[in-house]
Parts: sequence; structure tokens; C-alpha cells
Amino acid sequence: MSSISSVSDTSSPFAPAGATETALGKDDFLILLVAQSQNQDPLNPADATEFTSQLAQFSQLEQLSNMSEKLNSLTLMASQVERQSALGLIGGEVVFRASEFDVNGGSQTLGYRLDAPADQVSLYVLDKTGYNVATLPSTGTDPGEYFIDWDGIGDNGQPVAPGTYSLVARALDEDEKVVDTTSLIRSLVTGIELGDAETSLSTAAGTFSMAKVEKVGLTP
Repeated sequence: MSSISSVSDTSSPFAPAGATETALGKDDFLILLVAQSQNQDPLNPADATEFTSQLAQFSQLEQLSNMSEKLNSLTLMASQVERQSALGLIGGEVVFRASEFDVNGGSQTLGYRLDAPADQVSLYVLDKTGYNVATLPSTGTDPGEYFIDWDGIGDNGQPVAPGTYSLVARALDEDEKVVDTTSLIRSLVTGIELGDAETSLSTAAGTFSMAKVEKVGLTP
């Protein structure tokens, strides 16, 4: 009786010339199963239990293959929906759940969200080295979202250099315990960037992925 290994050799009629060893797909598995059945010794047939086990493996392989195809289709559909949604945001104002933003002259709208009441809130703008270039006034201590227009002027009274900065919001309650805060960036969407893995939105404050969108359709 011929073994499966002899059938799966690259010299077999089922393998293209110059083929190298690769992972078997469901079609390859079925070819090997049929070849094994055709080449077995009629006087010494393969064990029925083993044959049934191989059929079960083929069935599982086919189910996994079909599931993978459906997941790929869903992923593609989700990507298309995301891109269509991104196109609809151009020209609108969006709040991003992010701390990093770009400064290229002009003002930026920065904000924070409090999940619980706070006694005091401090806002800092840090450069890439972690140096505090600007201290901003807070606008609220109750749970909710608050924004402030920063003109790009540092604590030294001079405009900060163009580059990437980080907004840090630090909130404490009356017992001086830290209150959870989320940094927010609000900006007008000017375009989109279509990447292989994700779709991003271009704004005056930088480029942000769709996953960071917090709210849309807002007014100042």
C-alpha cells in the first residue's frame, strides 16, 4: 500500500515543477485522501477507524477554511464602512481621545474629561523631552468634558516651536486622591489617510486614527 508521504512528495503529479514544501490546504488534503484510497491494497485495506478520523479532519479543515473566508469578508466590509465614515467627517469638527498633538502656528483646542468630581485640575503642555512648556487654566471640576483654546504661547511668553506636544491633565479630589482624566483634542478634519491597517483623519492638530474618534459634529 502506498503511503501518504510518497504521494505528497514534490515529484508527484499533484505538485508543480520546482515546488517547495508548503502548508497543506483543504484541496491538498482531499487529493492526498483520495490518492491513499486509490492506492491501498484491496487485500489489506486501510483501517476504517483511521479513514473515518481522516475524513473528520478534512471536515474540520473545510469548516476552518470557510470561517476564515467569512472573517476576511467581514474585515473587508468593516474597512469599507470605516472609510466611508471617514469621508463623511471631512469639513467637520471632531473630538479625539488623544494626548499628543502637533503645533504649526495658530491655536489648538485642548480638553479633558473627568469621570468623577475633582477639587482641582491642572493642565500641562509638554514637549518631546517631557519639559513643561505651558501651564493652562482648567475650566471645570465636575464630571464631564471641558475645552480651552490654547494660542500656542508658552509660559515664557513666546510662541512654542513647531512640533509634537503632549497634553497632560492631572486632577485631584478634596482628599488629594487622583481622579481619572482623559486628554482630548478637538480639531477640524481636513482630509483622510487610507492605510493598509487603518484609516486616519488629518487635522491641523495632527493625524489621528478613526479608533481615537470620541465625538463628531460638534460646534465650538
